[in-house]
Amino acid sequence: MKKFIIILLLILSLFVFSQKKILLLYKKTEEYGKYMLQNYVIPILEKNGISYDLKDIETFNYYNISTKEYLGVISWYYSTELKYPNLYLRQLSNFVENNGIFFFFNNLGVSTNQREINNFLNKLGVHYMYGYKVLKNFEPLYEKEFFTATPSTLPQPVEKYKIFEKDVNILLELKSNNETYPLIFISPKGGGALFNSFFDNNKEFILNIEKIFNIFLKKTVGSKNKILLVKDKYDTNYYVNIQYQIEKMLEYAKINFNTTTISTFYNKSFIDLLDYRYIIWITNAKYIDTENTEMFLENGGSIVYITDLHNTPWKDKIKIEKHAISKIIFDKRLFPLTNSKDGIELERTFEENLKIVLDNETILSYLVSSNEKLPAIWYKKEKGGYIGYIYPPLVIKELRGLILQCILEMQDYNIMGFLNSYIFYIDDFPIPSYEIKKKGIKDTDFYYKIWWKDIKDFANSYNIKYTFITPLSYNGASNPPFDFSEFLITDEPIKALMEIDNSKHELGLHGYNHLSLLKENWTNKENLQEGLKSAKKFIESVLGHPIFINSYVAPNNLIDEFGVKNLIKALPEIKTIGTTYTSPDEFSEYKILENFTIIIPRPTYGYYPLKKILLTTINTLSNFGAFQHFIHPDDFFSNERNPLNKSWKELLLHLDKFYYKIKTTFPWLRNQTASEAYPYLFEFLTEKYEYNIKGNSLEVIIESSTIKPKYFLLRTKIPIRKVIGGKIIAFYPENDIYILSSELSKLTIKFLEEEK
Repeated sequence: MKKFIIILLLILSLFVFSQKKILLLYKKTEEYGKYMLQNYVIPILEKNGISYDLKDIETFNYYNISTKEYLGVISWYYSTELKYPNLYLRQLSNFVENNGIFFFFNNLGVSTNQREINNFLNKLGVHYMYGYKVLKNFEPLYEKEFFTATPSTLPQPVEKYKIFEKDVNILLELKSNNETYPLIFISPKGGGALFNSFFDNNKEFILNIEKIFNIFLKKTVGSKNKILLVKDKYDTNYYVNIQYQIEKMLEYAKINFNTTTISTFYNKSFIDLLDYRYIIWITNAKYIDTENTEMFLENGGSIVYITDLHNTPWKDKIKIEKHAISKIIFDKRLFPLTNSKDGIELERTFEENLKIVLDNETILSYLVSSNEKLPAIWYKKEKGGYIGYIYPPLVIKELRGLILQCILEMQDYNIMGFLNSYIFYIDDFPIPSYEIKKKGIKDTDFYYKIWWKDIKDFANSYNIKYTFITPLSYNGASNPPFDFSEFLITDEPIKALMEIDNSKHELGLHGYNHLSLLKENWTNKENLQEGLKSAKKFIESVLGHPIFINSYVAPNNLIDEFGVKNLIKALPEIKTIGTTYTSPDEFSEYKILENFTIIIPRPTYGYYPLKKILLTTINTLSNFGAFQHFIHPDDFFSNERNPLNKSWKELLLHLDKFYYKIKTTFPWLRNQTASEAYPYLFEFLTEKYEYNIKGNSLEVIIESSTIKPKYFLLRTKIPIRKVIGGKIIAFYPENDIYILSSELSKLTIKFLEEEK
């Protein structure tokens, strides 16, 4: 019954809120349909302010049955005589295929061959099988709340209809001799009420259309769980960059979205907004409330403003005050992993001249000055939905995940894709050692007797698989001969190389040497390719067997198109290229190249400060459920990477604190080598999820051919009643966050409110 309500609610809610009209069709030669429409349908339409056209189909131009003017068609015919029936059915087919709604009373009103009839009816999810007869003995099976009295038990004409789509729901059917005959049925695209099934034994009309319409008026928005981003074609570079950050954030989170310009947005009808749960205003152009945006809010939508405060509903609460900002704090409820006792902090100094005074809003982020906290992100319940604000300067790459969590919080519930993967790269190892003393110890002794032993013990204690990236040389040569004398100064690098080869860890490449693969460094592409091939041959000669090197990390995090092209030509088995997430160039985003190699930009590196490492990890985990962490064996010696000159034991302790926090917070988080992560990353970056919200159920449709399980992060203010097609693998009650997994192609989450 509830499924029927939801579907019927969808159909007439479209009727009610669209700026388009409803086309009511009758036949003048019989007048019966006109009378019925005038007495039972039109009063309800007029009561609810729904525009309509009442037309005689016998003189109406079939080609005017178009979704350009009409949202839905309701016909009421008694006879089956109609000129050009095939043309009529073809036009109805086109109408439904273009998202129009069709519902008929009594019959279709045409007589033609079965193929033509079913060409149309199949689009409604039903199949017509003829078999006309009159039942005398039968049991009516019906949904009582949609009838004012018991349906007729007098002899009833029936025909056989086969229901083949799961979304078609039967409101009334007759059961006779173990056969059932649907009489009133409905699907998301329309339906029918056959013969006189809507009368009782006294010939009184008993279908409660008023009740149906009242239910439709309560239809909520967001059936496809999408986000609509609104911008202006004249936006400055500042807002264009913010729009880019939001789009990448949603893309990584597997959240479906569309972008539109202001002029197009204000030309949309309410029907055009029904797929969306959020409207995000990302422009400094003036925002104007309309009847459609008001209805969007009233019916459960969220409107989020990323714009100047003067352009929002809070414009009257602004105070002009100067503040020297020292940090940004995000509420600890946003994510289970935090980097301070107050929540999640980012140190940032700038001046702010505005202060907002809020009442009952929920504040998710503050700007912290010397003497007070200034709200930066907040939301509140408004009518049936939510309105929220995000301070535009916070929409930066290093805060994408937290901005996403703030947006997800501005609804009753929402879901995002979660890759569930982390890669631990060890860059520059095995490393040439030169028997040089640094900080009172020979580099060989530190790398291979202290660091190497401790890092293996660390892997065992946390069950980690490393991806080692070796440079083989630091000679900076871009011309032959390509020798490996540096790697052979001591025996330790070769021993380590062989040990890695026989372990659970993975070996990748930094190149022939530590010279970045940039066109300016390698003017001769043949030399670049030869250097890489020589490096692979050298490793094979040391190990005594052929190898496939799948992982490459760009020295100094720098690479260009020239370098990528020649790297892949030299080593076509390369499937991942490591860069850095903070770089401003085009290789700082996760992306797939033409030969299906994936750019993996690392967000996290080093041992300290722990607050910064946690922040960068939180950022990508809360955006799409993954992070990549880099360390180097020579971090201990580096003034840049160890500016406080901490001892190795201190560095190792910092590393332990970081991974202890990761492991205790997310014990289920998968550690993978770069090559193991590749297929999961590839699918995650290429696949699309489909979302459907039906009542208080959220449905996720996943491509059947993809690698399972799939993982999701669900934020919800409403408790979960049941998960179908998956399971809960973690719950964080302080954050209202669930981690879900699914081995199937459809995951359904049912919430407790569904029982109300």
